[in-house]
Amino acid sequence: MPEDDSSSGPRTRRRNQLGRRNPRLRMACLRCQRRKIRCDGELPACKNCRNAGAACTDGESARLKDLPREYISTLKRRISWLEGILRSRCPDVDLSQEPPPETREASSEAALDETTDTILQSPSALQTQDYPEEANETATEPSNQPVRSAPGAGALSHEIGLVSLGTNQDPRYIGPSSGYFLARVMLNSASKHDERLNRSGRDASFPTKLIEAIQGPLPLPARDMAKQLCDAYFDAIHLQYPVLHRPTFLKMLDQAYEQEEKDPVVAFQVFMVLAIGATVLSGRLRARIPAESYCLSALQHLEQLNLENSLQGVQCLLLLLIFTIHSPFVRLNVWYLNYHCLAALLDLGLQRNINIGSGISLLEQEMRTRIFWVIFSFDRIIATMMGRPIGVRDEACELRMPQGLSDNELGDVNQSRLPGTNKEMDFAMHLFKAAKLNSEIKYVANSIIRDSPIYAYPPVIDINDWQTSMLRQLDEWASQIPVSPNDPSEFYLRTTCQLRYHGLRMLLLRPSPAIPKPSSEALVQCHQSARESIKLFDSLYKKNLLVHSWVTFHALVLSTITLLYCIKVVPEIARDTEIDVLMGDLSISLSVLSATGEHCLAPQTVVGLLAKSNKGMSSLHKPHH
Repeated sequence: MPEDDSSSGPRTRRRNQLGRRNPRLRMACLRCQRRKIRCDGELPACKNCRNAGAACTDGESARLKDLPREYISTLKRRISWLEGILRSRCPDVDLSQEPPPETREASSEAALDETTDTILQSPSALQTQDYPEEANETATEPSNQPVRSAPGAGALSHEIGLVSLGTNQDPRYIGPSSGYFLARVMLNSASKHDERLNRSGRDASFPTKLIEAIQGPLPLPARDMAKQLCDAYFDAIHLQYPVLHRPTFLKMLDQAYEQEEKDPVVAFQVFMVLAIGATVLSGRLRARIPAESYCLSALQHLEQLNLENSLQGVQCLLLLLIFTIHSPFVRLNVWYLNYHCLAALLDLGLQRNINIGSGISLLEQEMRTRIFWVIFSFDRIIATMMGRPIGVRDEACELRMPQGLSDNELGDVNQSRLPGTNKEMDFAMHLFKAAKLNSEIKYVANSIIRDSPIYAYPPVIDINDWQTSMLRQLDEWASQIPVSPNDPSEFYLRTTCQLRYHGLRMLLLRPSPAIPKPSSEALVQCHQSARESIKLFDSLYKKNLLVHSWVTFHALVLSTITLLYCIKVVPEIARDTEIDVLMGDLSISLSVLSATGEHCLAPQTVVGLLAKSNKGMSSLHKPHH
C-alpha cells in the first residue's frame, strides 16, 4: 500500500532523528558554541552548563531545523495550555494525580507520538501558535457534553438513562420520573461553570472546596440586615420545611451577636439561615447578596458538630441540604446529602411515634415529627427529580402528622393549645400530605419491575382505575389547599401548593413504566397542568415572589417539555391550540427561565435549546381554522 508508506515515511524518519540522533549531528548549545568547547548535547542542560550553573539554550545550526530545547519548551507550553482548558471545562479532573500505572506507559507514549506528529507536520507551528500562560483566557468557549444512554433510550419512557457529568466520573443514573428528555437537555450545561467567579479557591482548604464564592467567609452582618435575611428564611422556607423552632433560633441569633466565643451549633445554624435567606432575597430583589460567603462562615464550624447523633445535628444537615438546593455554587451532592439525612432519621428513630409519654417534652416531640416529615418530603422530591427509588418506604414509618401548633405555642408550656386555631403550620402539613401521594405514584407508576414479589403489597390489578383514583385524590388535595388572604408570603405558599399539585398530575399522566402509552384524554389533562404550571411560575415572577432553586428549575423546564410533548403526540391538542397561545406560553416559560439564568448558569443553555425546539414546533404546528 504505497499511500501508507509515503505518508508514514517522513514521520518515521523524523522520529528517528529525534530518538536516535547521530552523534556527529548533535548540536552544541549556544554557550559551548561561543566558547568553542566540546558539548555533550545532554538535555535539558549539557554538562558544561550544569557545572557552571548557566542557562543551557539551543545553539545555532544551518543543518538542524529541530531545536531540541525549543521543542521541549513548546511541548511544555502546550501541556500547560491543555491543562488550563481542562481546569476550566472539566473542573472535576484532578490534575495533581498521576495517571494509572497500567495505562501510563502505553497511553502516554501513543499520545506523545500523536502530539509530536501534529507539531512536526507543521514546522511553522513552533513559531506561530500561541499557548497562553493563563488558561482562563483561552478556555471560555462552551463544550458540548455527549449524552450516554442505553440504546433506544429516547423511544421509551422507562429505558435507562446513563448521563456523563464529568470526564473522570462513571455515568450517573437518571430514571423515568425525572423526564428522560429533561436529563438530556440539562446535560449540555453540566460541565459549564460561572466564569464570573474567582477560580482560585479550588486548591484552598475544606470549606472553599465546597462553595464557590466571590468573597471569602463573612462576619455577621448588621442586625437590621440579619433580621431581613432571617425573615426571608422564615417567611418563604420555614413555612414549607419547618426544620427549626423560631423562638429557639432567635435566642441563638442573640447569642451569636452577644458572645465572642460562639457555640458551633449556634454559629452554624445562624450563618446557614442567613445564607438561605440571602438566596431568597437575591432572587426576589434581583440583587447580589453574598449567600455563599455566609455558607462558608457556617462551614468553618462543621467539623465541630455532632451531625449524626443529635436532633440539632440533623437540623444542621437539613439547612445544608436546603441551601444546596437553592444555590448553584455549591459542589455538595444533593443525592448524598439526602441519604445522610435519611440515615440520621433512622438512627434517631424519627420514623417512630415517640411522644411525651416516653419522657420527652412536647417541643421535642413536635420537632421530631416535623423534621421527619421534612426529610420524608425531600426524599420524595429528590427521588422524583432524579428518577431514582425512594430511600425510606412509607410502610417503614409511622406516618403521624404534627399537631399543627405554632412555634410560639410550642415554646410556652403554660399557654392553652387548641390544635387547628393557628394557621402557621397549615401549608407545611398540606405539603406533607402531598408527599404521601407522591410516594404512591412513584411506587405504582414508576416501578421498573412490574411483577411484585409475594412478600410485597398486592399489585394494582387495573392500572387505569388506579390512575383515575389517584387523580381524584389529587383533586381533593388541591381543593383543600389553605385559603390565604392578600399577604404576599401566603400567596407564595398557596401558589407553591398549586405547583405541587400540577407537578404530581404531570408525573401521574405522562408516559411511565406502568403506562408507557397514556391515552389521549390523559395527555390532554397533562397538557392542561403543564400550561397552568407555566402560568403560576409567571405570576410568582411578576410579583417578585419566585424563589430560585433546582426544584423550581426542574419543574419549569419539565412543564415546558411536557407542553411540547403533548402537542407533538396528540393531534387534537395541536389542532385546538392556536399558534399565538402556544407561543405566548413558551414566551412566558423562556422569560422566567432567563430570569433564573441570572442566578445560575444552567438555565442559560436550556433557554437556548428550548428556543430552538420552540421554533421547530411552531413551524410544524398547524393552527386551528
